[in-house]
Amino acid sequence: MAVLSLHNFLLGKQYIGVEHFTLNNEDKTALLLVEKKKEGLIISKKDRVGYNGKIAEKWDSKLPFFLIINSSQVIQKEVSGIEASDEKLLHKSFPNTNWDDFYYEIWRLKTKSIIAIARKSYVNTIIENYTNQKITAAGISLGVCSIADIVEYTNQNKLYTNHQLISKEEDQILSLNSLETAVSYNINDLEIENRQLLAFSGILRLIVNNTSNTGSIIAYSDELYDNFNQKTFFNKSIKIMVGVLLGILVLNFLFFSHYYKLAQESSETLLVNKSSIEDVSKIKQRIIVKEEKVKDIDGKMTSKSSLIINEIAGKVPSSILLNELVFNPLEKKIKAEEPVLTKDKIITISGTTIANNDFTKWVEEIEKLKWVDKVLITHFGKNEENETTFSVNVTLR
Repeated sequence: MAVLSLHNFLLGKQYIGVEHFTLNNEDKTALLLVEKKKEGLIISKKDRVGYNGKIAEKWDSKLPFFLIINSSQVIQKEVSGIEASDEKLLHKSFPNTNWDDFYYEIWRLKTKSIIAIARKSYVNTIIENYTNQKITAAGISLGVCSIADIVEYTNQNKLYTNHQLISKEEDQILSLNSLETAVSYNINDLEIENRQLLAFSGILRLIVNNTSNTGSIIAYSDELYDNFNQKTFFNKSIKIMVGVLLGILVLNFLFFSHYYKLAQESSETLLVNKSSIEDVSKIKQRIIVKEEKVKDIDGKMTSKSSLIINEIAGKVPSSILLNELVFNPLEKKIKAEEPVLTKDKIITISGTTIANNDFTKWVEEIEKLKWVDKVLITHFGKNEENETTFSVNVTLR
């Protein structure tokens, strides 16, 4: 239940599916907005327009987008056999192909498989166009392969897309066939037009976060999904933290106002009562003792940390920028009448890096230092400025 709640928290309750397809030598997009409500999935908005590299502003760029690339740049073939090995099916249908240059997706049926491939450069260009519009794609599929995720929810023997006919009869599964008028299908009690059928299948895969299809595009889609979740988690967490902080500040102001009045009343009483002088003297004495303790701690930290900091700083490569280095950080905030507690033999380091390999080597070099027991990476990821930030805890021997 916790995982499901986190999944809903990150994806939200609105999803957009986009099919890129080619019709009459013109690139077009079919878009679909689906909302999750108590009664189930509801279609809120749909459209089919020409594609010029941009998505209309009426589509919320903050929502998760699932892309179906089904244009003329995608090659699709039927091949007999449903071997578990992708390599065997790829070699049978596209021999002597350099797969470093292509993404592929395989949909296995009963006796045949549908294989869709597209050049990585073409797919990456579409993803880059979305990124430039501040749209984060949460998943991607090629050709008609995403239909695999909805065929079990319909009894139809034939399904039309924007320009194709998909048959459950395996003598010929896929063929070109464009309809002049829209056709509606009942998918688990939801009416879906053929024009948005592939877009809906992508949304369903996004919600379920699972598919029986295989291929390099599936791995890339999982990467896009993880990146979207990380970005969403960071943005939503910041908003929640700001809200909590504002709440704490309001409560702190109320408590401060209350105790400030009490303090004023106490001050007036102390002025009248001569015995308060002794209390003030004791308070001053305690402050002096605490100041001496702080000085002692500071002196120890300075003498011991100088050598350690110099060694760490000397090993920092040019690709890493340190933002903060704390020796023996505080366990909690300093409060009156409480001892000052520090995390002994701990150094916390944070900063940014532009080279992951340099960061890894730097951490390994720190671990090799004779006075280091272990190094723990507590944070590593992108911030809002797309910088790679990190936090490291160094435990001394």
